[in-house]
Amino acid sequence: MTAINLTTAQIAALSTAAVAGLATSDFQGLTTAQLQAFTTAQAVAWTTGEVAALTTAQTAALTTAQAKALTTAQIAALTVADAAVVTTADIAVLSSTQLAALTTADVAGLTTGQIVALSTSGMPGLTSGQVAALTTAESAALTTLNAPSLSTAAIRGFTTADFAAITTATLASL
Repeated sequence: MTAINLTTAQIAALSTAAVAGLATSDFQGLTTAQLQAFTTAQAVAWTTGEVAALTTAQTAALTTAQAKALTTAQIAALTVADAAVVTTADIAVLSSTQLAALTTADVAGLTTGQIVALSTSGMPGLTSGQVAALTTAESAALTTLNAPSLSTAAIRGFTTADFAAITTATLASL
């Protein structure tokens, strides 16, 4: 079966087994409408190979519900380029477990807008290694809303340059 020949209604009707059986080349050929037609149950069934095959345009087109449904293995399969294009709406719904699945390279590649969008429920998932991977611009983008949710262990990942870049208000909120 070739996914690019399926309508959005046909995609939404696929069983999770059929979704997991799609070829990675089929995934790369999906249009935005086709990709967004996958239900959250189907998104959970995507293999890590299928997720890794997504183009950056496709990753950016994921629905918020699909992003929220991704497993930690699927999150770990994202490339650095993919992580950098996840929308701020999608980043905002990621759980602490999902954020913990990002590689340090993924975290270093996030935009300052994505850092601002990190939720208070997601922030506790960041590790000291991930925090250490933040650029000074990313560290400076932390807000008084999301920074206080960092764990003590994660805060230990900041460098002196990071602390110098973080606003006084954000530092006071830690």
